[in-house]
Amino acid sequence: MPDDTGSAKPSRKPLGRKAHWLEWATGLVSAALVLTMVGWLAWQAAGEEDGKPELVVQAGTFESTEGGHRIAFTIVNRGQRTAAAVPVTARLYDQDRLVEEREVTLDYVPALSSTSGALLFGTDPGTYRLDIRASGYEDP
Repeated sequence: MPDDTGSAKPSRKPLGRKAHWLEWATGLVSAALVLTMVGWLAWQAAGEEDGKPELVVQAGTFESTEGGHRIAFTIVNRGQRTAAAVPVTARLYDQDRLVEEREVTLDYVPALSSTSGALLFGTDPGTYRLDIRASGYEDP
C-alpha cells in the first residue's frame, strides 16, 4: 500500500519458519524445572503439617566481658517445622543450689537449621554446672 510519498511498504508476514530444535529443548527443560519446583514446594508444604520442631541447644564458648561473662550457644532445629518465639533458658548450679538464671527469646528457628545467640551472666559460669535448654516455642 503506498504511503504519502508514493512508495510501497514491505509486507510484515511471517516467513513460516519452524522453531529451531534448541528452542524446543530450552522450553522443555524450563517447563520440567518449573514443574519440579512446584512439586517440591507442594511436598514441603504438605510435610510441614505433620512435623514438629525438635530443638537442641548446644553451649559454646565462655568468655569474660567487661560487664560479666558471656556464654555463646547454638540452637539446632532438627524438626520439619519452624519454631517461633523460642525462649532459651540457662541456669548455673552449685551442686543443687541455683546460683544464677538467664533467658533470651529468639524470634524464630527455621526447620532443619540452626541459630546462634549468647547469654550474659554476672557469675563466672566456668566454676558451676550449666543447664541450658529451649524451654518452649510458638507455632508461627
